[in-house]
Amino acid sequence: MTKKEVFKERMNALKKDVNGKYSNRRFVEERLQEDGRVRIDVNVPDETELFDSLAPEGSGRLNPDVMRYIDEQAYFVPAEYDLTVNFVGREVSPQQQKQIENALHDHYNMQVYDKLDDIKNNRRLGIFLMVFGVLALAAYFFITLFAKNPVFEEVVSIVGTFSIWEAVDCWLINGHHTKVELNNALQMALIKITFQNPDQSAQEAE
Repeated sequence: MTKKEVFKERMNALKKDVNGKYSNRRFVEERLQEDGRVRIDVNVPDETELFDSLAPEGSGRLNPDVMRYIDEQAYFVPAEYDLTVNFVGREVSPQQQKQIENALHDHYNMQVYDKLDDIKNNRRLGIFLMVFGVLALAAYFFITLFAKNPVFEEVVSIVGTFSIWEAVDCWLINGHHTKVELNNALQMALIKITFQNPDQSAQEAE
């Protein structure tokens, strides 16, 4: 049995066993609210530190475990859905609520502007490589007409072709990937943050 046949057989077996249990669609459907937003519940019992113990006091930086959990859950939600991050399991004071909101929005806003910088730098690099590649190929054709140095001609041709290919890679492949990351970062930067006290959680459970 070839590798391709083994892969196909295993994928068919997996689809048969799980029956859509692990699909993104089901993940979204289980958390979709009436307002059209997908809710991510974050359980923070009293023994869980809300803020990073290594950060300066009052900085409002969230516990990395909390941030990691939010990111892991959001990963399964397509970017076209708006998100609500709902903190449950304890009473959170108004001051702490404000700190949490600021910490989350600051964190994801920084990601948005980081991706915008990546797109800008990627575009500049692509333009530079394209111009350099065109000039190198123009030099190649000039050399073939007025000089007879096959080795140098080959080097210039390779450099020009490689530069143009890298420019296309910047615009099509890396550019598309970075735009996807930017869209995901925008989804997180626009999250709605809610807090649910233990009494409300108990009522919902009933």
